[in-house]
Amino acid sequence: MRIPTRAFGIAVASAALLSVGLSPAMAEDGHVYVHAATYPSGGDSGGSSYADLDFTSARQVVYNNWIVNDTCPGDGYNVEARAYALLSNGTYAKGDWHVDDGGCDSADWGPYSGKELNTTSNIVKAGIQVCVILESSLKCEVEYRDNPHT
Repeated sequence: MRIPTRAFGIAVASAALLSVGLSPAMAEDGHVYVHAATYPSGGDSGGSSYADLDFTSARQVVYNNWIVNDTCPGDGYNVEARAYALLSNGTYAKGDWHVDDGGCDSADWGPYSGKELNTTSNIVKAGIQVCVILESSLKCEVEYRDNPHT
């Protein structure tokens, strides 16, 4: 069966617009979770952190319901996390470290709300960096969300 070129072009363009409309939105405001495993084999031992991010402008993000957790089974290492953002100039903005140093059975650090990360350059994406504090190094992971203002 032969399809006229014009009809085929309209069908292709319509399908493309429909697929764009149904595709998932880019990750913007919302929940971010990150886990750093102590050992290469993975598992729950290590640390995690999560928060709800609210991008208020191109240069500011607010962290709400923020938790830092030393996860069990215990490995004897403390866990720390901080706000972490990729800026439009290619550098990173880093917040203060927040530590869960009571072991995996202790209370988490948090939840805290209203923690702001303000920058002088536009934030492309922001998230959390969580690290297990090993004897002579850090084992870290980062997860991000895209800034809808940039």
